Amino acid sequence: MDEFAETIVALIAARLQALGVAPVPEIPPGKIERPPDAALGDYAFPCFLLAKALRKAPPQIAAELAAGLREGLAGQALFTDVQAAGPYVNFRVSTAALAARVLPAVLDGSYFQANLAGSGRKVMVEYSQPNTHKAFHVGHMRNVALGDALARILAYNGDQVVAANYIGDSGTHIAKCLWYYQRHRAGDPPPPGRGPFAAQARGEWLGELYTAATLLLEDAAPEQRAQFDAEVRAVLQQLEARSGEAYALWRETRQWSLDAFEEIYRWLDARFDHVFYESDMELGRQIVDEGLRKGVFVRSQGAVGIDFGEELSFFLVLKADGTTLYSTKDLALAQIKFERFGIEESIYVVGAEQTLHFKQVFATLERLGYPQAHRCRHVAYALVMLPEGKMSSRAGNVILFSRLREALDAYIFGNYLDAHRGDWDEAELRETARRLAVAGIRYGMVKQDPTRQITFNLGDWLVSEGNTGTYLCYAYTRIMSVGRMVPEAPDPRADFALLTQDTEKALLRELYDFNRHVRAAGAALQPNLVAGALYALAQAFSSAYHTSPVKQADNAPLRAARLALFHATARVMHQGLALLGITPPERM
Repeated sequence: MDEFAETIVALIAARLQALGVAPVPEIPPGKIERPPDAALGDYAFPCFLLAKALRKAPPQIAAELAAGLREGLAGQALFTDVQAAGPYVNFRVSTAALAARVLPAVLDGSYFQANLAGSGRKVMVEYSQPNTHKAFHVGHMRNVALGDALARILAYNGDQVVAANYIGDSGTHIAKCLWYYQRHRAGDPPPPGRGPFAAQARGEWLGELYTAATLLLEDAAPEQRAQFDAEVRAVLQQLEARSGEAYALWRETRQWSLDAFEEIYRWLDARFDHVFYESDMELGRQIVDEGLRKGVFVRSQGAVGIDFGEELSFFLVLKADGTTLYSTKDLALAQIKFERFGIEESIYVVGAEQTLHFKQVFATLERLGYPQAHRCRHVAYALVMLPEGKMSSRAGNVILFSRLREALDAYIFGNYLDAHRGDWDEAELRETARRLAVAGIRYGMVKQDPTRQITFNLGDWLVSEGNTGTYLCYAYTRIMSVGRMVPEAPDPRADFALLTQDTEKALLRELYDFNRHVRAAGAALQPNLVAGALYALAQAFSSAYHTSPVKQADNAPLRAARLALFHATARVMHQGLALLGITPPERM
């Protein structure tokens, strides 16, 4: 809770009581606002909330309240000034009081436990969901970055989080890939991989086969297309029957894709507590049969589904030929989540193009009687575009992970790390490059609202100035350099009343507000709120760094106070970056 906001509510209630207002209107602390300009103050009370009860215009209420409250400032340590500004009463916080409430807590670690008094609910965050036999590309990174950050943020906020992946390892796209291999590339070995990303070559090779198969099918003459389609269906039948040459080939090539995914997740520091596979979702057919018996589903021209009317239309769960669909498997997956994992809230991080699908899935779960249905949430995100337009695995115009990683390495070494060759050992150079690359990609994917389209431009995402992950890493290493120049332990009992610079107070304000931003990000399922808080923190540090030198401070007590401030900033920055899946290097 925000002690300052709670105190403001108590002060206003006491003032209203002294004025004879009865009953005193209830004012939730959450109604206390932050002025848009720090020059106006640190907190603002909107007097609109009292207009009906007091039968006065909000500006008049603000003027009268401010005058009375100002008289009572003597003898308390939290606020230094109260002023009316139109319909608002603005409060200015004591810098020493602000510092005393945040710096010791950050330095002893208790600040980072404050959010753990959450609901404790069991939440599953399902994200990534790549398809085997397709290449992993830069567009997939947005899902991973969003989902992993959400899992970390919710856990920080006190939820029991299960991070889950749902891998698409069945379906027509795989049949196409294997058909093409059997018909055109049988006997061709996949390209050999090297080093820590050996599996990537095989995984991306399968993606090339899928793209080639798709183009061949699209370009075939009608008679030939009919023959090809029949051959693809034959492969698909073997996969569904789990027998035959195609099924044996599926088992081998599926593992190639899974190995490639694991390399990427390891590089990204993405974690999963459980992995589901589409090929295991056979329960879906039983759910459809039971739904038919209960009258939840109906038959229409041989197919099975629910007619939700004009808003959600007809939701198909079984084709006329008895074939299951993605929808059937999503129902099976939901039941497994609820019954085997005891999930209270289920979060699906999936592209915005699936919005209607998930509305239909959730509505169907409700019709089937699952009480958790109304606690299923779809976190929709927009596409990642290239400057030249939309990416497509089918068309083959994507930036594959291997190319992305090579381009990131080339940029980072060329712009930041080549100068350190000879001074740093190779292991540190490589690990620093990886951390900066991951920071650039992850931060670029989460820094704006998920519903907004992103245009990926590698150079723009890796510059050390502006709103980038590289800039945040640079800010962190700069803070750490202060600690190396002044190798003293930060003192949580330093005299924080010595922090009198406006820039120091602005930095304290960002530190104090950090947990509030994380709570808001968890409630809204928007990691961009944490990203924005970190960028503001880095900017506030940059200003304080120039106005408040530590090593050259006028005296030892002032040096100790500033050192504590900067050490606390480093710890909050490190924690905030960790919530986005970023581990900054110690130096750049």
